[in-house]
Order: sequence, then C-alpha cells, then structure tokens
Amino acid sequence: MNINLGHLADTAGFDILEGRLAGSVRASLRRALKDGAVFAAGAPPLSIFRSALKSSIREIEKDPQGKLLQRFLRDGPYEKKGPIPKKLRGKRLSDDETKGAITFIYSHMVNCFKGHLAELLACSACSGILRHLKSQGSIPRSAHLYHGDSVSIPIKGGGRVLKGADFHILAPDRRTKGPVLVLGVVEVKSYRCPPTHVDRQLDMHIRRLKGGIRIGGVYYSSSQIRIGGEESGPVIKIGVVPSNWKLPRTFRWRGNRLHIDRPRAVPDDQTTELAPHRWQVVLRWSEEALAEAAYEMTFWYAERVGEAIYSSGVPKEWSGMTAAEAGRNALKMMLYYAMLRPCSEREDRRAIALYNTYGFGYALGMNFRNEQGQREMLWPEDLREMAKNGRTKHNCRICQ
Repeated sequence: MNINLGHLADTAGFDILEGRLAGSVRASLRRALKDGAVFAAGAPPLSIFRSALKSSIREIEKDPQGKLLQRFLRDGPYEKKGPIPKKLRGKRLSDDETKGAITFIYSHMVNCFKGHLAELLACSACSGILRHLKSQGSIPRSAHLYHGDSVSIPIKGGGRVLKGADFHILAPDRRTKGPVLVLGVVEVKSYRCPPTHVDRQLDMHIRRLKGGIRIGGVYYSSSQIRIGGEESGPVIKIGVVPSNWKLPRTFRWRGNRLHIDRPRAVPDDQTTELAPHRWQVVLRWSEEALAEAAYEMTFWYAERVGEAIYSSGVPKEWSGMTAAEAGRNALKMMLYYAMLRPCSEREDRRAIALYNTYGFGYALGMNFRNEQGQREMLWPEDLREMAKNGRTKHNCRICQ
C-alpha cells in the first residue's frame, strides 16, 4: 500500500500545535503579510501554514524511507525474539528495515516538521528588520521579504532547482523586468549553532543567486541580477536560531490523570546586529519547544496514516478505537516490538526515546535516564515513584 497524504494538509488547522505556539505562528505570519512579505501560498496565515505542512509531508514521502515508515505502521517488526519465521518473512519488517524506520522518524521526519515551523516563526522578526532598514533609508521601499518556494534557483540545462535561502530580501522591477536587486538572504535553523556556521550557508546562498533566479513565474538571468544595492551596500545577512531555554520537567498526578507543567512565560524574539549588514535573530521559542511540537506533528501524521490503513475497519482487538487512534496506537506498539528485537544500542535507545515521548511528551520522555545517563523505558508507575521521591527505586530520574 502506497499512501499519499499530502492532500490532508488542506484540512489541517493551527490546533495541531500547542495553543501559545499556534498563536505565535499565526501572529508571525500576520505581521509579515501586513509588511508585504511574499509567500508562494499567498494568504491568509492558515493557507501558508498548510503549505508548510504539505512541504513537510512531501519531503517525508519522496524519501525512500517514507514508504518504509508506512510499512512500519502497517506491518511492523516481528513481535518476538529470535529468527523471523519463514511464513512471516516479507510480512514483517526485517531488523535492518526496522532500524531504518526508527532512524527515519527520529531524525529526518522530526526535522522536516521542525525546520518548516522555525521558518514560520522567523517571519515576524525578519520582517521587523526590513521595517527598521526601510525607516533608516538603508534599503528601498520596494524591497520585500520572499519566503522559501516563492524564489527558486534553476540549474542550467535541466529542470532541477538548487536549494535557496529560507528567505530572500528582493526588490524586483516587475514593470520593465529590469535588474532585480538582491538585498539580503536569511538562513533559519531549528537548532542552536554558532554564527560562523550560519555565515557559511549565507555566503553559499549569495553565490548561488549569481547564476539566475525565478521569482514567482518570472525568470531573471545572471545579467539581470544585481547583488547588493547602491544605498544598502553589501548584501544583508540574517541568521535565525531558536532560544536555548528548557521545557519544564515538573509534573504531578491528579487522581489517575498526569499533568505535565508548561513553561510559564515565553520571551520575545531577540534581534541583534552582530556587525554591519549581519543580523542575528534568536526566536522566542526554544529548540526543545520546537522539537516537542515536531514530535506532536509526527504523531498527527501517524494518525493520518492510520486513517488510510484502517479505512475499512480497525483490528478486532482495537474495536473501541477510531482509525486515527489506531494509527497512534500502531506507532507505539511497533516501537515496543522493535525494542524486543534490539538491532544496536543506538537504535534501541532511539526506539525507547520515541516510545517514551509518544507516551508521556517530549520533556519527560526524552529525559528519563538511569544512573549511567542512558534512556530507559518509562511507565506510569515510574512517574508515580518520582512524584514522591524524585527518582525510581532503580535510581532512574528525569534529567534536566
């Protein structure tokens, strides 16, 4: 079964994100649109959000491992130790395939959602830098912020395109198709990294622009591109990274209901001019907060796969579940089966991290560790012990 889920982004809403984070994404997009930012998806903010979701899903499904993920949810690994019985070979994932599926979820799939989310949150701060520069007369009023797919860099002699900057600051002459001014580039990271790392990528983006670009449906050759402006000087470079604050590790039980604390306050975006023409934005949302949201989005994706797999009915043993609930349950169950057949210590720990996170959230699930600092499977009884004593009888705890 080859399931294509790109179209499901058309019905998704901001409610797949935590409330305050959803509000930040919506506000960021509204501010950028008000300032004249250009998005391939146009407007309103919901259309842009759905387009970003669709891009994430497209990146997941075009990867060969994307098909493997669907098989992982549908067929899963063999659920016992020892060799896979001959009659089940081909009907269950091999150990190598299981290893590939876990790695795909843990790295590529999560990063797809996390990266696009960081870009949406960066819109407002980048737009604010443009407002500031225009008010100073440093860049022309005709300059606008162009997001992602609204600008492409075609490769000569082929239909492929190069990866461009996450945002471009451009002032194209649409009336006469005269020179397009490339005034700035933006690189957005969903993880913490030093400015020097971002600088290298910003410089690469500028070099690639010199060969020609397509803005919307209009192509500008290398002779029609002017890098930097007479007034603005060298190209403006903006690097964006998330904050480094941590999600709370505190929790409490209310009867049989587990309540995990949320961050009480989220800071504002911080914008700094590191040097002439070089800006850094530190997003108000942290790397951990983005990761938590990305894991929730992968869970949402598993729901959608479940709806496709179980469209004609869920297994008898799951008769009380909807198809979406069956998709979530399948993901956790297959991860549990994978841990019964450890492929390597690395994959085993990754499977544990995923299983814990899907069961108890990112802050607790990713950080439940033993005395040696290794991840261990987390159960409700462990959380009850830690609520009383701060650690379990086996000296496992939630690390900061």
